Amino acid sequence: MSDARPAKIAARKPAAKRPPKPKLVRGEPIVLRVLGATIDELARSGYKALRVEEIARTAGVNKTTVYRRWPEKSALVRDALWTFTGDEVIAPATGSLRGDLLALGRTMVEITSAPKGLCVMRMLVAEGSDPEVAALKRSMRARHEAIPRDVVAAAEHRGELSQDVDHAVLFEAFIGAIHHQLYFLNGAVDGAFLERLVDLLLHGALRGAPKGKPPKAPARRR
Repeated sequence: MSDARPAKIAARKPAAKRPPKPKLVRGEPIVLRVLGATIDELARSGYKALRVEEIARTAGVNKTTVYRRWPEKSALVRDALWTFTGDEVIAPATGSLRGDLLALGRTMVEITSAPKGLCVMRMLVAEGSDPEVAALKRSMRARHEAIPRDVVAAAEHRGELSQDVDHAVLFEAFIGAIHHQLYFLNGAVDGAFLERLVDLLLHGALRGAPKGKPPKAPARRR
């Protein structure tokens, strides 16, 4: 009779649970999540301090997923900025130049005065000397440069604009005044401000100013 005793089986400890990996969603949903997270991080930390790891964590994806589609940080931020403005900034068609400028101003203010938009725009100003940020600004300008052209073309078709008007300066003054009020003075841009600005640009500051060609600018010293 064998007196061999049954071997004791060591109790197995349950394996430690690992944190679940973020689900990888293919296609458009993941792209929008990553771009939205990029805007969030850009508004929070700026461009230089932007980390893809934080963007991936916020979006709920692996950082390799981000790098696979956007190997360069600048390309990721560019796409995020383009998506941030989306199709909201389009050439209005109100039937008058004054109405188009007011509509365009309201859309600009709605986007750029929101908390995220305000932070992003201030980042573009504060870090504008960085070559990559400067390239992003040029990219944004090129993307939206068709809007002033369309507004001007419609105004010319209606016979509203003088041929002597520098259209580029008109829009630069319009956009610059809004940005100055928002980002440098920390002031509000409401409907009354926009109306005063547009009327000043369209009608001028001088009472009874003579019409005709503007005086030539003085020659620059070499």
